[in-house]
Amino acid sequence: MPMRKRRLMIGLVASMALALGVLFGGQAASAAGADIYGVGGGSINVAGIVKFAKFAFSGHAGPLGDFGSIRFTIEDPTSPLDIHVDVDCVNVFPLPPGGGGWMGGPVKRVTPEPNVFGIASGDQLLIGFNDFGEPSDPISDEWTPILGGESQLCRLLGPAAHFPVTQGNIVVKFE
Repeated sequence: MPMRKRRLMIGLVASMALALGVLFGGQAASAAGADIYGVGGGSINVAGIVKFAKFAFSGHAGPLGDFGSIRFTIEDPTSPLDIHVDVDCVNVFPLPPGGGGWMGGPVKRVTPEPNVFGIASGDQLLIGFNDFGEPSDPISDEWTPILGGESQLCRLLGPAAHFPVTQGNIVVKFE
C-alpha cells in the first residue's frame, strides 16, 4: 500500500475510533456515574383495605443531570388515572433508619385526558418518598404524590412524612 494511502487509512480509522468512543463511551460513562438515586414500586391502600394507587419510579442524579421516570395509577373505576412523568429533579438525603427524598418533573402522558383531577400533559408532578428498610422491617416505606409546584422544587425540600406503602419497596442511595 502506498505511503499516502496508508496515512489516509490510519487517519480515517483513528477518526472513526474517536467518534465511536465519544458516542458510545460517553453514554456508558454517564450511566455509570449515576451513584445517587431513589427507586421503588408498590401500592397504597386506603383505610388499610382498599387499594387506592400503584406507583413505580426511578430517579438518578448523574454527571449530566437528573433523569428517570415516574408512573402513578389510581385504580378507582369511577375516576381512573394513569400518569407518566419524565424526571428532571432528584433530591435524596439520609433519614434514619434509611433515606428519604423528593423527585419530580413534567407529566409526559396522562389518561384519561381530560380527567376529574384536572391533570394535563406538561403539568408538574412531585413525589416524596422514604426508605425505611426491607418490606419485612417494622417501619413501612412511605410515598406521596403531589400535583403542581414549580420545576426543580424538589431541591428545596427536606425530610417529611408520607403515606405508608402497603405493598412494595423503596430504595434510596445518597452516597
